[in-house]
Amino acid sequence: MWAALQAEYADQIEFVTVDANSRAGADFSDLYGIRGHPGFVAINANGEVVHAALGPFDEEGLRDLVASLAPE
Repeated sequence: MWAALQAEYADQIEFVTVDANSRAGADFSDLYGIRGHPGFVAINANGEVVHAALGPFDEEGLRDLVASLAPE
């Protein structure tokens, strides 16, 4: 699912995966208030958090979220 969305939106959205168990991942989690796994943060081009959530997404929910983030 994740790979398919990355391929579909590669020219519009940058997807980044962070290992929360690494120092950089822990810093990222602290910065955005992620307190569980999996965590998901959407940051717009201005660096503003536009969506943050915990827990797994079903495919439809994740697809809808990513589509809403893509520029028109």
